[in-house]
Amino acid sequence: MLGRPSTYDPAYCEQIIDYMSNGYSVTAFAGSIGVARSTVYKWADEHPDFSDALKSAQAKSSIWWEDCLRDIAQGKDGNATAAIFGLKNRSADEWRDKSVVEGPGANGEHLVTRIVIEAEDGDSKDTTSA
Repeated sequence: MLGRPSTYDPAYCEQIIDYMSNGYSVTAFAGSIGVARSTVYKWADEHPDFSDALKSAQAKSSIWWEDCLRDIAQGKDGNATAAIFGLKNRSADEWRDKSVVEGPGANGEHLVTRIVIEAEDGDSKDTTSA
């Protein structure tokens, strides 16, 4: 069974980088070109060049938000909470407050979730739930 023809255009590679360089999300880019966010990710799965462009665009979006936060830290006007929120959603691996690690329970019968919350002073608090 054939589906609808793809609306993918190789020009989107450059467009997504340009668009997200202004701090926008993948969802915002999708909306700007009239497709669903899932379509953008499908294109990334199907087109290696677009996948690379998407990764670059996501990094450029993070740069925009980091620049905003740096400017605020240097005394310029802005909303630090909004900038941090933007970074936590775009660069979660670097900006998240907690790490979640799962592994087998003591007798292997269930999983244990371990949440490590990093404090500002670098100390960690380990909370384990069964």
